Amino acid sequence: MSDLILSPADLASADRKVLQGLHKMAKRLIAEKVPPHIRTALIRNEALNERLSLRDGEIMAICATARRELQGRAGAVTETDEFDIPDEVWAWENVIAGQTPNLVVALQKVGKTALIAGLISAWYYGNGEFLGHKLHGPCPPVIIAGTDQTMADWRGVLAPAGLMQRQENGKWRLTPNGPIRRLWHRSQPVYLDIPGIEDIATECEHYPGALLICDTYAALVAPLGLDEAKPEAAEPLYNLMEMIEPHQITPVLIHHASKSRANERASNASRNSNAIPAAVSQIISLQWLEPDKKGDPRINLTTEGRNSKPIDLVIEQVDRSQWISHGTADDIKETKRLEKVESNLSDRQTNALIELRDAWDNHQELTAPALVALIPDEFDGKGGLRKARAT
Repeated sequence: MSDLILSPADLASADRKVLQGLHKMAKRLIAEKVPPHIRTALIRNEALNERLSLRDGEIMAICATARRELQGRAGAVTETDEFDIPDEVWAWENVIAGQTPNLVVALQKVGKTALIAGLISAWYYGNGEFLGHKLHGPCPPVIIAGTDQTMADWRGVLAPAGLMQRQENGKWRLTPNGPIRRLWHRSQPVYLDIPGIEDIATECEHYPGALLICDTYAALVAPLGLDEAKPEAAEPLYNLMEMIEPHQITPVLIHHASKSRANERASNASRNSNAIPAAVSQIISLQWLEPDKKGDPRINLTTEGRNSKPIDLVIEQVDRSQWISHGTADDIKETKRLEKVESNLSDRQTNALIELRDAWDNHQELTAPALVALIPDEFDGKGGLRKARAT
């Protein structure tokens, strides 16, 4: 008896039925909170039993669709339900939320990684604040999944911040007894596939309460074959959070902004799908304060979060990984307004203002008679004292 030969249409129909079954299986496994690595193995094994081979990216896409359906069908809360709702936790006050995913979004070369290096340095070596905002508790252990950069690139960012040191033999190493405990880089990469997530989760288990830096999200998911413009692009993040949540980790994901939306609100600036910003609790956006002025190094840092009050800072990288704050954007606007007012003063008013500032700096009072004595040429003749009072 000859083997049964199926037509391409029959094969496609059979595959669709298999995929529908895998989709139902994924929903059940997610609802039962089966860990991602076990979930992936079970789905792959079931697919192989049905003679269908799936890549990690395809399994994540199936899980992403299943997760969206489950989220859309959640039951309403009733008066009999009780919840454990933790108090709001901050790592960096009003900027980085603790124990929940954060997203740092900016165009290339704005200073995303350098800002994080400055934060870690200030937390470890400083006095409990960074750019005017409080750092909560001692600096936690830091784990860096830095697949986007070479070790030379990381040295350029970390060494100026005191987080990497040159040894007597000329070689470099992470600062002994410093905050950074693990660093993956381009030559020794980790990815947000299932094995990579397990490796990261193992380090998080060793260092509970750690700060986890993921630089960049696109580089970490690149081998998965996911379409960054589609919702399944966020599935690796969901898998990561499932694995590290028991260890009270604070993840900070560094992500590229869209060139066409870089100057929009933080939640809209992210490149491609909005599924990634939707999956995090806090978004930190960096953009040039005056993008048309190439010589202006100031950066506007803004935030958007589910429970926090947005902040709007103007900061500047004065040296590699070394930052200062210029205050808020409103402070900058007020300074510009005063500069405009001052530029319209008369010569007499300008000279009077100089004398007034000198007196102020020396904690002295300046009266109209004293002003006449200081700059008599401006107030000579009859009516000089009256002019000084008016000035």
